[in-house]
Amino acid sequence: MRKLNKNKVRWIIKQMRLGELSVWQIAKQQGVTARWVRKLFERYLETDQFPFPKRPGKKPVPIPFETQQLIEQTFKKTPIGAVKMEQFLDYQGVHIPHNTIHCVLREKKLAQEQPTKSNKRKWIRYERKHSNSLWHIDYCEIDEKQVVGVLDDASRFVPACNEYDNATAENAADILTKAIYSYGAPRQLVSDHGVQFTSIGKEACPEPQDNLFQQTLKKYGIQHIKARVKHPQTNGKMERWFGTLKKLKKHYGSVQKAVSAYNNDIHHMSLTNGHLRTPAQAFVEKMRGNA
Repeated sequence: MRKLNKNKVRWIIKQMRLGELSVWQIAKQQGVTARWVRKLFERYLETDQFPFPKRPGKKPVPIPFETQQLIEQTFKKTPIGAVKMEQFLDYQGVHIPHNTIHCVLREKKLAQEQPTKSNKRKWIRYERKHSNSLWHIDYCEIDEKQVVGVLDDASRFVPACNEYDNATAENAADILTKAIYSYGAPRQLVSDHGVQFTSIGKEACPEPQDNLFQQTLKKYGIQHIKARVKHPQTNGKMERWFGTLKKLKKHYGSVQKAVSAYNNDIHHMSLTNGHLRTPAQAFVEKMRGNA
C-alpha cells in the first residue's frame, strides 16, 4: 500500500472498471500484487469510495497535564532547549522524549521553530584536551553595552565577562587580567584582528607599538593566535556563546547572573562524559593532573 498514492489508486479502480487490462497487468504496472488490486476494487465496490492509503505513523497522543507542568517549571528554573532538558530530566530519573518537550515549549511560546537546524550537517569539533590550554576572547554589543568575555576552549567555562561603555584595548586587558588572577593564565589565546586586541599598522606608522592588551599577553607569556580575516568560524565557540548569553540575560536580568548560571547551573551537551557536567565542573576535571 505504501507504493500507492491517490492517483495510482484512482488509476487502478478505473482500469478495473473498464476491464481492458487483466488484474495481473494492472498489478505489474503499479508494482503491487494481483491480490492487492482485487482487494482495493472490492473495497471500492463495498463503500462506493476510493480506498485511499492512510497516512503512516501513529495518531498523536495528548500530552498529560503533569508532564506539561514539569516541562514548563523546569524551563522557568533553567531556560534550556529540548535536548538538554531531556538529558537533565533523565538524570533526575524522569524520561520525557525531547520531541515531546519541544512540542510543549513551542505551545507555551518558550521555543521557536528553527528550520535550518532540521538540515543534516556534518559536525567537526575541535577542542583542547586540558583547561587553560586555549582561551577565546571577543566583544559583543548587548543592550547598547559592549560585553567582553573570555571562554576556555576545553571546558566552555567563562573565567571572566563584563559590560563596558566602549570596546577598547584597556577594557579587554582589564577583563583578561581579572580572569588570569582568578584562574591562572592560559598557554594560548584566540582573538580576531580588532583594534582592541592588536595594533594595526598604517601607512604613517607601519610598525606600531603593542597596545595594552598585547602587553598583557606578553607579561603573562601567552601566545596570541589571531583568527583568519573574515573567518568568524575560527572563534566560533565565542560567537555561539554570545548567542547563549543573550538568551540567558533576558531570563536572569543581568550579564553577571547569566554568566553564573551558565557556568554553574546549566549542563553543556558537548561536556557529557558518562554524567552531566556544567562548564565549571568540566573546567576543574579537565585541568592538567585531573584529566
